[in-house]
Amino acid sequence: MFFRPGAYLALAGASVTSLPACTTAADAQIARLTVSEEQRPFVTVDEAKIAIVGASLIDGSGSASRDDQTILMENGKIVWVGETADAPIDGHRRIDGRGATVIPGIVGMHDHLHRPGTPFTAFSSTRLWLAGGVTTVQTAGAAQAERELGLARAIDEDGALGPEIFPSAPYVTGPGGNGPMNKSTSEKEARAFVREWAAKGVSWFKLYRHTEPSIASAIIDEAHRLGLRTTGHLCSISYGEAAEMGIDRVEHGLNAMADFVQGRSEGECLSNRAAIDALEMDDRRLIALVDTLVRNDVVVGSTLPIIESGYPARFHIDARILDALSPEQRARAEAAREAGRSITDEERKRTERYTKIVAFERLFAQRGGTLVTGPDPGRHIVPGYGNQRAAELLYEAGFTMPEVIRIMTANGAETLGAGHRIGRIAVGYEADIVLLEGNLAKDASAINRPHIVFSNGLGYDPTALARAASGQVGIR
Repeated sequence: MFFRPGAYLALAGASVTSLPACTTAADAQIARLTVSEEQRPFVTVDEAKIAIVGASLIDGSGSASRDDQTILMENGKIVWVGETADAPIDGHRRIDGRGATVIPGIVGMHDHLHRPGTPFTAFSSTRLWLAGGVTTVQTAGAAQAERELGLARAIDEDGALGPEIFPSAPYVTGPGGNGPMNKSTSEKEARAFVREWAAKGVSWFKLYRHTEPSIASAIIDEAHRLGLRTTGHLCSISYGEAAEMGIDRVEHGLNAMADFVQGRSEGECLSNRAAIDALEMDDRRLIALVDTLVRNDVVVGSTLPIIESGYPARFHIDARILDALSPEQRARAEAAREAGRSITDEERKRTERYTKIVAFERLFAQRGGTLVTGPDPGRHIVPGYGNQRAAELLYEAGFTMPEVIRIMTANGAETLGAGHRIGRIAVGYEADIVLLEGNLAKDASAINRPHIVFSNGLGYDPTALARAASGQVGIR
């Protein structure tokens, strides 16, 4: 692998541009990490030995925030974490972390490289992911799987700009499903599809809304036989049925749950809105279903940003998002914002559904379930900033900030089978680290203020990355 930890140049005399909180190393002859031409305009820290000194730390384990912590990085790995007074800092470039918070790089678990009208969004997505503190993504479905694989390899092997990507195969659906998706008509075809894309290098398969149960079962079984994993945005299959099949993850939580839809035949996709509206969180059927998911180790993928965006009464946007959108996308977002200023009583009542969707995620986690998160880019939800919004919404839902960060980092890493190397601030882990301005434990909005984003030890400037992506979401 080209850019895994340990790939670094021995000595280099050239200095790099520093962010305001950084100090220049005294020694002009210092070891530096390899920086590609594509990465160079955005990298402000490339020394092989880095110390973030005196920061608050939320380490991804779920433990409480710790103040006055120092983190040492060497050659793209974390080598020391602890009290600043005890830190062996000599020989490291120092970055002043006082008044700031360190968290692990965000692991985005529903981060498509496409959006409606734009089948491949690599240019804007890679830049905005890093700008938003996202250092790993699982795309949860590919519109152009070959290009997605190519991008993942280019980042991993050739120094292309972007976070580590766990790529997906093309979506799987069934009769009546969306156009350019796999529509296997037999279990034999479904298994052949899995083998084909496994050989190409994907790590996940996603079932979509109209997948037939027999096809879903074959996809799941064949993927597991090959050591790969499956997720689903389901409708024709209930969560209970999917859990019994062995699915690894389900997307969108209560919003895509078909289990309580009245009159649904096996394999039929019907609207679940009335069922959600009628459901209460203390319903014994719901609690039994949650326990089934937990017992079968089914992870739930939270996508609150895109779900929230469908409720005008909760419309949320900021200047950073507007700047990232293409002119056409920006006009749509501004029109939606205007519409959100005149909310009917009926619309306010409909927003109660969103409240239930959020409550389900709390219930699932409280009963021992593993929650992961991603923004599901679309409408005015953009990569990176959408991941940050997910953190705010989970915090609003009642999770503590250490719980939020665990959901967004370690839980995702463990679900990807990479929990031994990413998702935490701990010795031996890859140096995927976000330095945030402010005390995140006391101010949830600090998640929106990355100062430096480290990916495999390279420190990126979020402002430069965002500037490069300005006006590009919805174009490329």
